[in-house]
Amino acid sequence: MINSEVWIEAGQLAAQGQMFCIAVLSHTKGSVPRRAGSTMLIRSDGSTIGTIGGGSVERQAAEEALQAMASGETRTQEYDLIDPDGDGICGGKVTVLLLPQMARMTLHLFGAGHVARPLCKLAAMTGYAVTVYDEIDDWATPANFPESTHIQTGDLTEITTELETGPLDAVVILTGSHKLDLEILRRFKDNLPSYIGVIASRKKAAFFRKNLVEDGWSREDIKRIHTPIGLDISSRTPSEIAVSIIAEIMKERGPVE
Repeated sequence: MINSEVWIEAGQLAAQGQMFCIAVLSHTKGSVPRRAGSTMLIRSDGSTIGTIGGGSVERQAAEEALQAMASGETRTQEYDLIDPDGDGICGGKVTVLLLPQMARMTLHLFGAGHVARPLCKLAAMTGYAVTVYDEIDDWATPANFPESTHIQTGDLTEITTELETGPLDAVVILTGSHKLDLEILRRFKDNLPSYIGVIASRKKAAFFRKNLVEDGWSREDIKRIHTPIGLDISSRTPSEIAVSIIAEIMKERGPVE
């Protein structure tokens, strides 16, 4: 039984990099309210869409789904449809397959210059899907970024306005233009990702902070911006700078199970 609402929601959550779990009614026995193949989606906050029969079965399945998302492991649960809360007594039994879909990590890379190329490669090696953004078509190409999962060119301030980031996403800004870097950064005021960094000298970083204070940013949010970007490992070359950036991202992110 195909529930289009479940799969439409699943596609939207996946595109946003959000975690969720699909509960599939894989087997039934006796009198049951839903047929095998019925599906329900459980979001990371415990809310649901779709149904696998209602009552205590769905409540228990939602609770188990949250645990499955925490562990990242598929689970198979069997439930008796005699509902102690009086939601209905069917007398049957069901088997529910819980399929957790973990949050996808994406690195949003603004600027397709010399540092961006090795950074894209390192990010892909450490588990990130990488999207590269630039205003110059000749720079942001599959040939220059073979490890990227997506490349988008155009007005970067407009692209950023429409961008949605997931809970494990990282944003790195290194366009080479002070003005453009600041304008991109401003677009994240009300939607700061888990990591955001801007390549900058100490003087340029101070310039950014001064402007953000004038824009009304809170002191706490300004502290979350990594600029100058990267761990201090005396990096000089583009590859060394890329190593310092990905190391800082991983330090902030922590281990991913």
